[in-house]
Amino acid sequence: MKKLMLVSALLCGSALAITGCQSTEGQLKTGNTSGQPTLKSTIKTTDANQTEVGQMFLRPVDGGVQVYGKLINLTPGQTVALHIHETGSCANMGKAAGGHFNPDNKMHSHPDNMNGHAGDLPNLTANADGVATINYVNKKISAAEAGKYSVNRLAFIVHGGADDYVSQPAGASGDRIACGIIEKN
Repeated sequence: MKKLMLVSALLCGSALAITGCQSTEGQLKTGNTSGQPTLKSTIKTTDANQTEVGQMFLRPVDGGVQVYGKLINLTPGQTVALHIHETGSCANMGKAAGGHFNPDNKMHSHPDNMNGHAGDLPNLTANADGVATINYVNKKISAAEAGKYSVNRLAFIVHGGADDYVSQPAGASGDRIACGIIEKN
């Protein structure tokens, strides 16, 4: 009986450990860390190859929505802009995604400026391996299924250059080089 209980405990513990590793693998901790990402996006190039270049995850946390993930295969040292755009389509080399998500009709700005676009996010700079990561809490969006500030079924766009956070309407960040639809996880 004791042997059976020990085996059961070990199996349960192993199952919990594996599940725990899977549920937190790649997650960056901030705010309320109790939940899995609510939304995710697989980012692919906008060219004909549609090569996967990263994944982004979103989940509600204290004070906003945590946006975290990584882009790969960038040029080491390259800085790119990442924005949430208003339409959930990557057609026409990402142009079908429309402009930045901007439900309150505000001017483009730095992502920390509460008077800027809801879809404004910080620039990402690739490390020596060509990997760029983000871990940012956006206070202007929602990870809910619907609503004025919900980003469900919208699109992430990666631009070829850095966002200057000043130029209107989109920060002079260059061509749309990658795109991904934001979907329920």
